[in-house]
Amino acid sequence: MISRRAVLAGLARAGLAGAVPAGQARALDRQEPRALAIEAAPFASFSAGDRDRRQFGGLTFLGGLELRSRDPEFGGLSGLVLDPNGERFLIITDRGHWLAGRIVQKEGVPLGIEAARIGPLRAPDGRRLKDTRYFDGESVFRQGQTLFVGVERVHDILRFDLDAGGEPTGRARPSTVPAEMKGLAPNGGIEALGLVPQGSEWSGHMLALAEKEARGQAPGQIPGFLIGPKPGRIWLRRIGDFDVTDLAFLPDGDLLVLERRFVPLFGVGFRIRRIPLAMIRPGAVLDGPLLIVADLSAQIDNMEALAVHRTPQGRTILTLVSDNNFSLLQRNLLLRFALDA
Repeated sequence: MISRRAVLAGLARAGLAGAVPAGQARALDRQEPRALAIEAAPFASFSAGDRDRRQFGGLTFLGGLELRSRDPEFGGLSGLVLDPNGERFLIITDRGHWLAGRIVQKEGVPLGIEAARIGPLRAPDGRRLKDTRYFDGESVFRQGQTLFVGVERVHDILRFDLDAGGEPTGRARPSTVPAEMKGLAPNGGIEALGLVPQGSEWSGHMLALAEKEARGQAPGQIPGFLIGPKPGRIWLRRIGDFDVTDLAFLPDGDLLVLERRFVPLFGVGFRIRRIPLAMIRPGAVLDGPLLIVADLSAQIDNMEALAVHRTPQGRTILTLVSDNNFSLLQRNLLLRFALDA
C-alpha cells in the first residue's frame, strides 16, 4: 500500500510529469547528451512527527531535496557516484541513461542542483542500453576514468570510458563475471557494486552483492562475489524482509550496505548496516550493526543509491538517492546525513 502522503504528492505532480507532448518526448529521446532542467525543492526536516529532530541512529540529518523534471527520461535513479568534494555527481538510471550535474551545498547541506545533463548509455553494439537487454542498470562505481555499471536481469558488469568532464562516452565493454552470477534470479541480480579499498588483502577487487536470496541456495544469505585476481563467493546475512540496494565504503575502509523493505500494508523503509573491512574475504557471511532505520514516518521513498565523501574538515557525509520507478506515486529524493562517530 502506498502512503496517503505519497499518493497526494504524486497527484500534485501529475501535471508536471505529463507536460511533454508525445512527439516532443520521442524527439528528445533520440538526441545525444543534453542539458536537463531539474527543479530541486529543499526540505530541512527528516522526521514528519518531530521537525526539529536531527539525530537518527548513528547519523545526523543535514537536509534533502525533492527532484523533479519535465524531461521524459528523468527518473529511475538507481546508482550514484560523487566526486571527493560531494558536489559533482553521476547517476545511472534503470532505463539506460546517465545523469550528471552539480549539487549546490553549504557545509554539506544540499540546496539545489546546477548544470545538469542527461544522455543515453550505449551498448556494445552502439545502440542505447534502453533498446537492448542491458537496459536495467542498478549499480555503479568509478575507478579513474572508467565507470562500472552492474546490469540486472542479464547479470553483467559493463565498463564505460569517461571524458574529461566525467560523462560516459563511447560503447560499453563487458567485464568478465563469475559463472555463478549468471544464475541469479532475473529481477534479483547485482544491486550493489564497489571497489574494495586499501587495508584489505582483497583491495582492488570488485565487491558485488545481489538484491536478494538466490533460488536453491541457503536461506537467510544474500549472495555476493569478489571479482579480481583472487575471486571468491561471499554472502550478506539477510535480516528480516530487507533487500540490498547499494553499497559504499567509508574513508576508514568499513563497508556500508543500503537495504530497502517494501511491505504492502506498511509501505517502504530503509536501513544502513556498517560492516568491518576485515570481514570482507571469500566465504564470509557479512553482518554488522545498524547505523539507521527509517520508514514512512520520515522523508523517504524507494532508497536505491548511496555514496560517501569526506569534507575538508574531516566530516564523513552520506548521500542517498531514491528511485521513483517512473511512477507518479513516488518521488526522487536526495538525502544528506553526517556520520560523526
